[in-house]
Amino acid sequence: MVPVALLLLVVGGAGCSPSLSPLYRDYEVAGAGAATDLRGRIEVALRQAGWHLVEADAPNVVATEARTITNWGLYKVQASLEVAPLGERHVRVFIHPYRKFFTGGRSKIPYLRGSLRRAILPALTRAFEAQGLRMIGSAVERDEEVGGR
Repeated sequence: MVPVALLLLVVGGAGCSPSLSPLYRDYEVAGAGAATDLRGRIEVALRQAGWHLVEADAPNVVATEARTITNWGLYKVQASLEVAPLGERHVRVFIHPYRKFFTGGRSKIPYLRGSLRRAILPALTRAFEAQGLRMIGSAVERDEEVGGR
């Protein structure tokens, strides 16, 4: 009897769990000769989407300053971005979300919740598309598309 109850609990809980999404999105560079001044196009797109650029740790990466996405009183959700070219045809946007508590502590958010996706990706995707970068999603999203789920 216990295994059946455990199975029902697991199946019921899985239906209520949030959709987990990786902390990155990939974009494809459109058009012939599209890699020309790719870094400049990335910087323009980030600024158009409202992000402030900062110096990155790696020379080929474009980084942004953390900004507050939501404020829940006890903590704020903040995020910063790092954009790295993957060859000449693709760009990966790494999203770094954190909870910053009123006490000064921080904790990393391990996946991209729906509210974070809605707060970050639409404006970013519009700005990237204006610069000739088309979102192709994450590997998980591409796998689901191919699998027909």
